[in-house]
Amino acid sequence: MENSIYIGLSQQMALKRRMDITANNIANMSTTAFKNVHPLFEEYLVKDPKATDMSYVQDYGVYHDKTEGAIQQTGRPLDLAISGNGYFTIETDNGNRFTRNGNFKLDPDGFVVTQNGGYLLDEGGDRIQVSEEQPDIEIAPDGTVNLGIEETKKIDLVFFQNEQLLTQVGNGYYDAGNIRPRPSEDAKVLQGSLEQSNVQPILEMTAMVDILRTYQAAQKLLDAEHDMQMKSIEELPSIQ
Repeated sequence: MENSIYIGLSQQMALKRRMDITANNIANMSTTAFKNVHPLFEEYLVKDPKATDMSYVQDYGVYHDKTEGAIQQTGRPLDLAISGNGYFTIETDNGNRFTRNGNFKLDPDGFVVTQNGGYLLDEGGDRIQVSEEQPDIEIAPDGTVNLGIEETKKIDLVFFQNEQLLTQVGNGYYDAGNIRPRPSEDAKVLQGSLEQSNVQPILEMTAMVDILRTYQAAQKLLDAEHDMQMKSIEELPSIQ
């Protein structure tokens, strides 16, 4: 009888994990370039030669929905959205990171940085610095930046063969680990725009209600199993 309780608990643990991920999606529905996350589960089969095999639920990982979010025009010269398959390359204290969040600004030295202070890099791996004489830079769809000093640089736009292998590390950054990025051929930079989150709030709220009801149903089964065990314990002495 204890086996059924363990199986029910494994289901509830999976539902809790799914609820946490769904809540995080809803919390980030207004976060620039945020990608919807879905949990992945698999069956964990415990073989018992003397009884029926038991099937548990095991947390396998997550799947990131890489569907492009809606593009919103802002009019700010340093708001950059990527149309197509691509990421900006950002220099951080922990090494290079990658993001589609193009909400950039200028630091006191004129370098183009993210809201968290990471430096936007060009194709040569150098930081992009803007002349103080012409702060309103122009950026072409291919990522070419007019620095206003008869010099141009090209933003490093990259893509990955399997984006699911990227690790989300917060602040809109992804860590590629040992995966080598490749130059993106179809990505286009849209100046004065930002990519919105691809989270669909109505679907996420519906999923949250479904998770709650499933959890409650599993709890009722566990309560019934517990009551049956307690009744068996109470009646066992009288049978003996």
